[in-house]
Amino acid sequence: MRRLLLPPLLLAGLLLPLLLTAAPQSHLAHDAGYYALQARWIEQSNQWLAPLWFGQPLFDRCIGAQWLMALALRLSGGAAWAETAPALLAAFASVLLCGWLAQQLLPGSATERRRLGWLSAAVLALTPLWLNYAHLATQDILLLAVELAGLAALVAWRPGGGDHWALLAGLTPGLAFLIKGFMVALPLLAIAPYLLVERRRLLRHWQLWLGLGLGWLPVLLWLSASVHSYGLPVVAGLWTKLLFLSSSDSFAPGPLYYFWNIPANTAPWILPALAGWPLLWRAPLERSQRLLLLLYPLLLLLLLSAFRTKTPYYGLQLSPFIAMAAAVGLQSWSQVPGGWLRRFDGLIASIGALLVLGAGLLLWPAGTLRGALAAAEGLPSWVALAAAAAGLGLSWLAVPWQATPQRRLAAVLLGPWLALVLLHQAGLFSDRTPALRRALEGSAAQAELRQGPIAAAAGQPLSGNDHALLISLALATPQTPSQLLQPSAVGEGQTVWIRRSELGDPQAWRVAVEAPALQGWLLAQRRHTTQTPIR
Repeated sequence: MRRLLLPPLLLAGLLLPLLLTAAPQSHLAHDAGYYALQARWIEQSNQWLAPLWFGQPLFDRCIGAQWLMALALRLSGGAAWAETAPALLAAFASVLLCGWLAQQLLPGSATERRRLGWLSAAVLALTPLWLNYAHLATQDILLLAVELAGLAALVAWRPGGGDHWALLAGLTPGLAFLIKGFMVALPLLAIAPYLLVERRRLLRHWQLWLGLGLGWLPVLLWLSASVHSYGLPVVAGLWTKLLFLSSSDSFAPGPLYYFWNIPANTAPWILPALAGWPLLWRAPLERSQRLLLLLYPLLLLLLLSAFRTKTPYYGLQLSPFIAMAAAVGLQSWSQVPGGWLRRFDGLIASIGALLVLGAGLLLWPAGTLRGALAAAEGLPSWVALAAAAAGLGLSWLAVPWQATPQRRLAAVLLGPWLALVLLHQAGLFSDRTPALRRALEGSAAQAELRQGPIAAAAGQPLSGNDHALLISLALATPQTPSQLLQPSAVGEGQTVWIRRSELGDPQAWRVAVEAPALQGWLLAQRRHTTQTPIR
């Protein structure tokens, strides 16, 4: 019994300090702050139909993530942590699903597959790309959890029993669309070969079709109610946004983008994954295992690369398969007494030595590295960075001296876990805009923010930076602004967030909050016409 409980307890101990923190929190405006702002408007206005932008319906994305966040806000009484609660729960579920899929799909005996399952879950939890989006209130980690649930249902659906898994498999496409919109077409196309090969077993069951109908029912109800309330041209913004993303050059870095971006965001685990994929290719796998482990992620990578718009979070969908391949590579490396895989020992120890040296340079009072890092926005303190580098470096330095496979794996995993825990507890994945947070958390600024309702005003079109700042300022306001006015429409005595360049006559305004971190925005109140300016 103790042996059965040990892996889940270890995984919980691994995850909790990675997911929970007491560090200060501030939002990253694009896209997490945008979703958090829309969720607040839904919860406060009780208008659950349309994504909003300061009171106006804006169908540039689906609404599933905002619904979950708004529900969490409603259940928690408006607590700030509720905005990221759906993402954290989805991240936890994705780790468990990744581990379960690895146990079912990877080769070996039952004991070996169980070990590979827990190792895959641990690697995913220590992947920077996964950890970053686990703390962002966006669609992406939710989509990952739904996709993995659908794959798990397909794998668990055995001939002659377990038809309820067919129902779950059918539910996931509609739910995924409600979260991510038309972009779910790419993973559906990637899984199509598996469905075609297994069609006799899968497509004849009425439970699958019932699940498909139930999964798409809330999508159809939402779209039909939205068209009835706002009209087809407004709701067609969902399709217009897809056309824009498929043709715009704004986020089109080229077809090879994911071939360097995904390795960069999944380091260091991409290296054992590159060793694990040839081992999987040569392993005696069944046809369905090959289709899911090898063909599905390859097709998804090619489809993502063919789509014009490319972002790091699209690659998040591939991170569980990288974790599973890395688990195979790590397991093989840890067990062989010699050979080419063991040549990585020296590389790992060398990287560890460089990290320890970097920690020493950070601790050296006369060094320039500390000053360079202090100037970078959003990084933890140099003390946290030095501790993380030292912990990771010492752990990897010890790898060549570990005698057993278990100790070798522990030395490789312990360093990244310790480094990520230290960085997360220092605010790396929670305090996204620390300068803005510090500018608004002072007692004088808080007193102004809590005096009453605050709106926003903008006459000129918002640039990308102004758009991000307005989102962050709205989220920092206790009574979230729900109006975006023209500067000339601001009434006497009304308080607004506004750019200094749009104040007009400065004598007509009382500036309540202004700071360099606000980058030209300020909190101002229009004076009454009979009020004498105070100089």
